[in-house]
Amino acid sequence: MIKLIRKDLLLHRKFALWMGILYPLYLGYFGSRINSLNLLAFFGGFLYTLVPLILFGRDDKFKAAPFNLSLPSTRREIMGSRYLLSWGMMILMSAAGSLLIVIMPGGKLKAAAVFAPRFVLVSLSLMAVSFSVLMPLFVRFGQVGLIVFAVALQILGIIAMLFRHVISVQTIKAVLHFPSKAIVFLQDSAGPAAAAAAVVVLLVLLTYASFELSTAIFRKKEF
Repeated sequence: MIKLIRKDLLLHRKFALWMGILYPLYLGYFGSRINSLNLLAFFGGFLYTLVPLILFGRDDKFKAAPFNLSLPSTRREIMGSRYLLSWGMMILMSAAGSLLIVIMPGGKLKAAAVFAPRFVLVSLSLMAVSFSVLMPLFVRFGQVGLIVFAVALQILGIIAMLFRHVISVQTIKAVLHFPSKAIVFLQDSAGPAAAAAAVVVLLVLLTYASFELSTAIFRKKEF
């Protein structure tokens, strides 16, 4: 799998470099201008997942799938290398973006808040959920999978508008604060170390389930 990761980095090195610089810069500036850690976690968790997906979308654009499958590797190994590379990129960009939020002139968030275990766990959780949902869609539909996801969000928005007398601002705020409150509850009931371990285990299981689903989809695809 290491060779497959190295191959992807070599083939997409310019794109990966530019995205790896621009995304943390953008999130660093955006994050330094807001006061809400929950909003930052939701926004960053989603945007960081787009970079590896767009990177792998270049394979579809240049019709590179037959070349990848001609290599001495299984489809499971190809998918595994994509998951490992994606998480490596997301974690590195998130760390760089968080650092930029703290050092950006005029920033409103302090290092103690941005690098607090609770915020880190919330960010990783939202990143894992976004990536675990988007990756199987991307494997099945290619770059159109992002459009499918966007359409689904629009449908949810329309439903929210139709039932706006039921879905209040307080409900939306409750959804935004739920991951943070859930982690606080775990920390208070089990302690910081046990809570962090529990969240990490859940995220690993979620990612593994997504990986198995993506692999099953990839095996059935014809190129």
